[in-house]
Amino acid sequence: MVGLVVVSHSRKLAEGVLELAEQMTRGAVAMEAAGGIDDEENPIGTDPMSVMTAIESVGSRTEDPILVIMDLGSALMSAEAALDFISDDLKARVRLCSAPVVEGTLAAAVLAAGGSSIDDVISEAVSALDAKIAQLAPLTGEEVRPQNSVQDTDDSGESLELELIIRNKLGLHARPAANLASAAGKFKSIIMISKGDKTVSAKSFNQVALLAVKNSDTVKFTVSGADAEEAVTALQKLYDDNFGERDEDVDNSSHDVVVTQSLEDGVLAGIPASEGYAVGKVFVYRTVLPEVERFEISETGQEIAKLDQAISSAVVEISELEEQTEKKSGKGEAAIFGVHKLMLEDNEMRDKAVELITSEHINSEYAWFQVMDSMAASYRELDDALMQARASDIIDAGGRVLRIMTGDGGAAQGPDEPSIIFAHELAPSDVAGFNPEMVLGIVTEIGGTTSHAAILSRSFGIPAVIGTGSVVDGLSDGGVAVVDGFSGKVYLEPDSALQNDFTEKMNKWLDERAEIKARSEAPAITSDGVPIAVMANIAKQADAVAALEYGAEGVGLFRTEFLFQDRDSAPDEEEQFKAYCEAAQAMQGNPIIIRTLDIGGDKPVKYLDMPVEDNPFLGERGVRFCMARPELFKTQLRALIRAAAEHNIWIMYPMISGVAELAEVKSFQAEVHSELKSEGVVVPETVKTGIMIEVPSAVAEADKLSSICDFFSIGTNDLTQYVMAADRGNSSVSKIGDSLNPAVLKMIKMTCAAAEKAGIEVGMCGELAGNSLATPLLLGLGLNELSMSAPAVPAVKEAVRKAALADCRLIAEKALSAESGDEVRELLEK
Repeated sequence: MVGLVVVSHSRKLAEGVLELAEQMTRGAVAMEAAGGIDDEENPIGTDPMSVMTAIESVGSRTEDPILVIMDLGSALMSAEAALDFISDDLKARVRLCSAPVVEGTLAAAVLAAGGSSIDDVISEAVSALDAKIAQLAPLTGEEVRPQNSVQDTDDSGESLELELIIRNKLGLHARPAANLASAAGKFKSIIMISKGDKTVSAKSFNQVALLAVKNSDTVKFTVSGADAEEAVTALQKLYDDNFGERDEDVDNSSHDVVVTQSLEDGVLAGIPASEGYAVGKVFVYRTVLPEVERFEISETGQEIAKLDQAISSAVVEISELEEQTEKKSGKGEAAIFGVHKLMLEDNEMRDKAVELITSEHINSEYAWFQVMDSMAASYRELDDALMQARASDIIDAGGRVLRIMTGDGGAAQGPDEPSIIFAHELAPSDVAGFNPEMVLGIVTEIGGTTSHAAILSRSFGIPAVIGTGSVVDGLSDGGVAVVDGFSGKVYLEPDSALQNDFTEKMNKWLDERAEIKARSEAPAITSDGVPIAVMANIAKQADAVAALEYGAEGVGLFRTEFLFQDRDSAPDEEEQFKAYCEAAQAMQGNPIIIRTLDIGGDKPVKYLDMPVEDNPFLGERGVRFCMARPELFKTQLRALIRAAAEHNIWIMYPMISGVAELAEVKSFQAEVHSELKSEGVVVPETVKTGIMIEVPSAVAEADKLSSICDFFSIGTNDLTQYVMAADRGNSSVSKIGDSLNPAVLKMIKMTCAAAEKAGIEVGMCGELAGNSLATPLLLGLGLNELSMSAPAVPAVKEAVRKAALADCRLIAEKALSAESGDEVRELLEK
């Protein structure tokens, strides 16, 4: 069922609202509160990291959508910022809602407890005040709802129109504009987007962005061409998906704030953008674009070729920076570089520069500078602070092209000794290019907490204060400064007493971070000395980095289907091989269990021939799907076996229904192994191979299956729906599909008993594994490995350390004798 997160400036208010909601739902709904900040003197405020933790906590307890309800001001901004730090698969489940915190939360909780859909829950939450308003004063108007219309403009069907009311809270800003341009660019048809009397190409990122489409604006798409129908369908789908982002509520005015307040001599006040303390030397970071002169040329063709080559080289550089940032900080933080690539690949900028070169016979460097400067000025002239900030992205991306053309590597270099960086503003590539070991803190004159530099600072754990106002011109390298990333204060040339005070605070803060990290990294051993492997589930290779940081001792489930989705063709052998190796390298020798493609009628992939099935959960899924497409399956197995020769990689097959099916799959794997060996490819002698236990027939044959594979991993989500005959996506039977139901627990016990008898490992990678409350029960049932979403790892490790196996077995016996999942839940809560 739908989960809830309540965000308020007041911790007491958030917790109080949550308490009311829990009393009304009796704990049926996964809920968390994120309120206030950790400052005893000034506790009122919001913290994106607390919101992120709350979302991840709820996400680890439910696979359904998560609704975030916030009060005003920075709560909106913190919620939006939190989304940039969570994984894409979790982010896709989050919806931000403008409902009133108290009434909205209660209404949402009640409807969620009844198993209602996310849209119904949001509708109920948003209208929660209607009854009160009706009593106090009559309603004066009706809510305007999006009205979509698709119609032919001629009899041939070659031209179509689609009119939409934009629901994105920030309108079509950078991310949705980039997603729109990317989606439109896949079609041959001419796709135009209109707002008022202005019409631009939907394939141009910059044109779409400069159209300045805001929330509630009406836009009209006009699509002309052979694939117009497919294009309109794709545009409607993109609109339905909020142009690739969730329903984000933010305070636009907070994105770019300049604070010119000086509290006293040597003390600056700014915005605390990234928590922590820093004491160290000042390093003044100044970036300047290469100076270019205008001169006439005769060979325009050479200048155009020079420009095109520079743009191509810059795109390659940005792609590398995007990849490096994703590995260090995650996909969300790397996304801005995808926007930078679109800015450069946008034909509008390139074509305007070419027009200047050919019409005025001028050099390419000067032409590009003029276009870049004009485009940045266009962004600055917009009345939306968020879009104004994109001017710096134009300069960042365009300046890279300019440096390549001039041969001037003039981008400023970061410090070569640990320092606090002071700058007017930092571009994303600046922050991503710094050596984090050399950056103690960051201070900028302008910016907001959701600026890309601020987001990257937080992802690197670097204390940062932004929006201090003019300060850089009066500074020189080598002085001493103190940064308080909690209060937003910056101290210049502090006296020895203040410096010592903050040095002590900094050391304490660093020690606390190290202690938290050490505890998460320490092995999970029960109080009576039994080690339990606590691992993480990941969806892509970059997730492995975060998994290790949370203390995961390996990857218990790598969902490879995400490599195949949201693209136009299947990944080839080399791409898959690289992805598997990168994930394994990130885990530093710890085991990584890679599940083969688990796809079927319930998870469509547009480029694969997938039958429409009346009941996809009982159809062509998992290995059934792959064995029916041997070439697709062979490509994946070749990549997996090759990767297993270099890394600690295990192969796991999903949806195995019995011995005969596993024997057939293993025979196919052996053929692929032999084929690689005959080609002279380095392969391992054996590859550790296991299966998902998620079909009741596999449990019934677990004693036989355990003799022909190396490990079991129980997928409680599917196992529960098959055991209870309750579709996990059907809200009307969600209460029946309870993983704590004794019938499901007995299936787990039977599987563990068979594995123990055969001497093979048995783990769990379903949602139940990440529930720390259930950890003693799972250990008592016989599991020796648990795998979950990375943020749940520390809590489960702590639960393991507090448990004694003898006590766990007693809990398991009582749970197996219970009459319902609710009774088991009550047992665990005692």
